[in-house]
Amino acid sequence: MDDARLRAALGYLKFRRAPRVLIFDSGYLVVGDAINAAEDLGWKVAKLPAQKKGSGENQFVAALLTALVTYQPDFVLTINHIGFDETGVLAALLERYDIPTASWFVDHPMPILGAANKNATSNLQLFCFERTAFPWLSNNGYGEAVFLPTGANGRFFNAEKTDPLQIARFRFPLSFVGHSWWLKARVEPSKPVRKAAKELWNKQKVNRATLVGLCEKLLEKEDRELFAAVQVALAEASMDTRKRLIDRFRELNVTLFGDKYWEKLCPGVKVFSPLDYHNELPALFMGSDVNLNVTAEHMPTSVNQRVWDVPAVGGFLLTDAQEDALNVFVDGESMAFYTSLDEAGSKARFYLAHAEIRARISLKGAAIIHQSHLMTHRLQYMYNVMKKRFG
Repeated sequence: MDDARLRAALGYLKFRRAPRVLIFDSGYLVVGDAINAAEDLGWKVAKLPAQKKGSGENQFVAALLTALVTYQPDFVLTINHIGFDETGVLAALLERYDIPTASWFVDHPMPILGAANKNATSNLQLFCFERTAFPWLSNNGYGEAVFLPTGANGRFFNAEKTDPLQIARFRFPLSFVGHSWWLKARVEPSKPVRKAAKELWNKQKVNRATLVGLCEKLLEKEDRELFAAVQVALAEASMDTRKRLIDRFRELNVTLFGDKYWEKLCPGVKVFSPLDYHNELPALFMGSDVNLNVTAEHMPTSVNQRVWDVPAVGGFLLTDAQEDALNVFVDGESMAFYTSLDEAGSKARFYLAHAEIRARISLKGAAIIHQSHLMTHRLQYMYNVMKKRFG
């Protein structure tokens, strides 16, 4: 099909009928949740397989153009900009044919975008769960990003849909679910990057408080090697945070679910294999008296999925006092927060001994989630923003 015919085929009216979306499907967990949410909203959903390494290749472009002509979506949705190449080939193509594109960052955008500002096009609307990234995004030509946190998948994280027999398998006083970060910090990085990260770690503490300014400086200098070292240093920081948390709660016999590297991080700790996210985690969150949580260091203000998923099924969560969680929940009323490991320990003991208080807090937390913080709420909000801008 020549350019004129293709332009005519893609000149269809958008946002004038029941919502239609074309989603770049990388197999990433949040992508699946977004697909579920769009389907639950009654949207017409088309999926296009996309590789995490970038998809400016001819084969992907041909498949994309075919999908656009066939499904005529109102907009294209990518999670964490997956499918886009650094050179901007795909971004330029979508801009050329006036295809509205939503890119939703559910991880910090700096390590993902790096210096790839050639993806900053007029048809692109960024959504991001980390508000500290907004000035950097704007300064690099990405316009006005819209704050959009993740949410719970109501298909699975719903007390009424969770099997009681599954819940009975996971009756624990205190549990923690999470990776050790050993793989990201010690296994995947090359030796030179690990060495640079160690040197950086010895010079200054790298954590969520220093992330924004430090990364901005490195990106301005286009120092990719040192930038990679920062990511490894952040993984080290997350690993250290989790080690101290689990060591602190050993005396309370915390039940740990995670990767095999926990045994290296916390020698002697008993660790159970990771659970199926949708089929087992809801039961664990309901079965545990207290679910323990901590935020990774690459998230200065944002929250992880536990903050939405645990209360969605009526579970009780004790988590670090992250800003975005405090904007939604009230400590001691709809969630429990800690600001230090000592406080976490004392609050865990208190709530373990007071089932009625836990139940009251969990009930309020669940109501908040199902009223405003499901993935269906997020996708509907995204659609409204896209329609207002591009409709």
